[in-house]
Amino acid sequence: MKLLVLSDYGSREYLKKKNPSESDILETMNSIDWNLFHQVVLSKNNYDWIEVGGNLKEDGLSVMYEKNNEQFVINKAPSSINQLTEILLSYFNNDGKFNKIYKFNGENNKSNSTYDAEKVLKNLIENERKASFEKNKTESYSAWEMILIFVFGPLKFFHRYDVVFSLRKENYLLKFKQRIKILTLGFISWFIVIYLTFNYYEQKRLQEIENIDISDWKKKHGYE
Repeated sequence: MKLLVLSDYGSREYLKKKNPSESDILETMNSIDWNLFHQVVLSKNNYDWIEVGGNLKEDGLSVMYEKNNEQFVINKAPSSINQLTEILLSYFNNDGKFNKIYKFNGENNKSNSTYDAEKVLKNLIENERKASFEKNKTESYSAWEMILIFVFGPLKFFHRYDVVFSLRKENYLLKFKQRIKILTLGFISWFIVIYLTFNYYEQKRLQEIENIDISDWKKKHGYE
């Protein structure tokens, strides 16, 4: 059995629990802000599920379930979240109490209108991915991370150049721009350091050559 939560007309959907317990159902129902639109679904399979939802303001509350390819809608709208919770727990325990307490109107819609739990799960995952993808856009490096990239980035670039492209692929636009700029400054700084170091030692080598006393060599070979 799966416990699914669809929030605020699909703006955020996710799989709450794969094998829920009674406490999971109670915790979920109590944690939701029912002033906004939500749906909570218990699904055994594509043809056996129950859905409670709505809100306490404009839409009101509703219950729908499916059994043997036939859908049933509650006849009188529930007036409280406690009623929705009671119905979910009755379905979960398979005691049939909610059918006796509340009247439902049958809709003989057969399999073409069944609740596709696998499809919903795919939509949940896709919506999570999209939300994360959008959030990545403005994520930034910390000051310490920038320092590390500046100092060590040029050294690691040719071994891990794919990191730059993966940032772009995963929509880390701000991080991508920051890394390009920091790496550029890092390469320039490393080039300057290497050039100055090489130039320093070259000048030192030439100075040492000039300071060598070759007077004895000149006398020996008749240059003096």
